[in-house]
Amino acid sequence: MSQEEPLHDRGMSGPETMMWRIERDPWLASSGGSLTLFDRPLDVAWFGRSMARAVSTIARLRQHVVTSAATLASPRWAFDPDFEMDWHIRHIGAPGDGSIEDLIGWITQFLQDPYDHTRPLWQYVVVDRLADGRGALVAKLHHTVADGFTAIKLAEAYTTVRKGRRPRDDNDLEVVLRDDAEHREPLEAPASELATRALRIPVDVGRRVIDTLTHPDRIGQAATEATHLVHQSTEQLQPAGSELWRRRSRRRRLLALSVPFEPARRAAKALGGTINDFFLTGAAEAGHRYHAALGADPHRFHITFVVSTRGDDASANAFTPVPIEVPAGAMPANERFVVIHQRVQERRAEVHGGGPMATVAAVANLLPTWVVTGIIRNQAGHIDFATSNLPGFLGDTWVAGARTQHTYGWGPVAGTAFNITQVSTAGHLDIGVQLDPAAVTEPDLLQSCLENSYRDLLDLAPT
Repeated sequence: MSQEEPLHDRGMSGPETMMWRIERDPWLASSGGSLTLFDRPLDVAWFGRSMARAVSTIARLRQHVVTSAATLASPRWAFDPDFEMDWHIRHIGAPGDGSIEDLIGWITQFLQDPYDHTRPLWQYVVVDRLADGRGALVAKLHHTVADGFTAIKLAEAYTTVRKGRRPRDDNDLEVVLRDDAEHREPLEAPASELATRALRIPVDVGRRVIDTLTHPDRIGQAATEATHLVHQSTEQLQPAGSELWRRRSRRRRLLALSVPFEPARRAAKALGGTINDFFLTGAAEAGHRYHAALGADPHRFHITFVVSTRGDDASANAFTPVPIEVPAGAMPANERFVVIHQRVQERRAEVHGGGPMATVAAVANLLPTWVVTGIIRNQAGHIDFATSNLPGFLGDTWVAGARTQHTYGWGPVAGTAFNITQVSTAGHLDIGVQLDPAAVTEPDLLQSCLENSYRDLLDLAPT
């Protein structure tokens, strides 16, 4: 994403196509974003110039989605003929009384507001007049535009390691937009390209493709096969581990907390694992404490963690969620850490190529959308919570003249009970939770359990 994408490479990948289709079910919408807090308000004009350079460099930020009538064609990216920076970058005063709590409440609604699919699928909102004098930047990117890793890379376009470093003045976005118009290509993919894509499908999946297309009455059988494929890829045949977290709704709530990075790193190292193991262990321990406080005693949690499948691929999305079971009962934190570390290592080693998500998408994208959403919703209902650990900027950084303090990311719930996302920022592990309050009926209790669990894990760090 840091370099201009080739004009001809505009087709969505299989997983992107599946994400695009299933969001027609609001329970599965790719609603995610982030909040970055600064020591002072941003210089709005300065930020606008930085983003104009990013938009000039990254084609995906100037493209909207166009669907095709061709049976095998994935949705395509096409340059927006009416691109407007003012639509995508906005400036507001802090909502409510200017508190961070009121801002997060506003973000909760903002992330659920539907995208305008006739425009590029991203927005940034610069926020000032916070009660404590700080500034904020809210980002909202559709998951087909960027996964979490790519979103962090995008932030490099406007983030600097020197306080006063301003963007060069040699960028002319209007020239780039005129060039887009001159090189705009046909929206329909040529037949040769469709054939090439078909050849990329594994042989056994390809046979299913041909059979389904030549015998439409076999859609029911294909749906059954897709369900079996999901089962094989996720191994979530049994119900979710938590009896308390089984209900689902379209409602959302956001939580945010921070953990000091260096003590967390020392604790993870002392226990023989990684920061990601620390992150997952704290989440699982908090889940145990939440249930204990409500008189429940699950034996396990079904969760997912994200594995990058990027390799040398610079595409916007190259990841797969990988399911594991983690212990949910009472046990010493160091023992929980070791079990989770071992299981993550084992499952990570089993991921090959595009991983389970790409395998499922190859079949699912051939089925009617209502069939796919039903399958995915059913399987997501078996997941207690999803996790994502993103690399950030650990040292001091600045955006438009303001020093970064925290970045909280909120990944899509997508039919699970909640999504918990960790971003390393300015010496902290910033943790954002987007939850479904029909599942997690006591959000404040979960917040308290998370804070206490991570605090106790820090005590394992050598002094």
